[in-house]
Amino acid sequence: MKVKVEKSLQSLVQKEILRIIRDRRLGPGSQIPTESELIKLIGIGRSTLREALSNLVYQGLLYKVQGKGTFIRQLPVVVKNGIDNLFSVTEAIKAVGYTPSTSRLTMETKEPDPRIAELLDIEETDQCYYLERLRRADDMIAAYCIEVLPVQVFPSDITANDFKGSIFTILNNSGHIMSHTESTLSPVVLTPRDIPELTNPLSLFLLFEEVYYNTQGKPVCYSNDYYSADVFDFRMIRKRQL
Repeated sequence: MKVKVEKSLQSLVQKEILRIIRDRRLGPGSQIPTESELIKLIGIGRSTLREALSNLVYQGLLYKVQGKGTFIRQLPVVVKNGIDNLFSVTEAIKAVGYTPSTSRLTMETKEPDPRIAELLDIEETDQCYYLERLRRADDMIAAYCIEVLPVQVFPSDITANDFKGSIFTILNNSGHIMSHTESTLSPVVLTPRDIPELTNPLSLFLLFEEVYYNTQGKPVCYSNDYYSADVFDFRMIRKRQL
């Protein structure tokens, strides 16, 4: 019981530190309040506070500078909608006040492999756009997205620049309003070999493998979206079936 109480207290203290940071509108690179100030604000002991700060440093959210204090590396983006709601990366980032952007985008046209052709209900000889995008929330790496979309879904004059924003918006503008996805979620670890822009040797991501369907029930996109666990904090409600 003591272990559970200690873990619960640590979680509460970490959340309170992050709340104070957000209330003061501090961003990456900013120095957080001193230990003495945090002890007074939260009403805890120094050892409890230091353990909470160490955990936030380990999670990659804060970093320490010897003789100067503790600074913000990045803040988690809390997705306000439940994980069971359909949202785009762009919408998730905007919902919590950050500016979404695409810092890397590659696009090529080629035939799908047999599995993807079956999932998208197209022929293996049909052409598809293969997109690779690195999405950011302000300066933070938020998601690494790989999408496969049938060429026939889009107008003939579409270019790579059109895919810098929300895939949902592009599909909607092309006459395909999203209805639902079939999704598989898996925790994965990525390294700078997978994403060269990563600064940590091992980074935890949540992989959404999804097929997107429009309101006519037609599959129009296959995607592997890797959401950074350092940036996104998903919420979900699980109900017991009676």
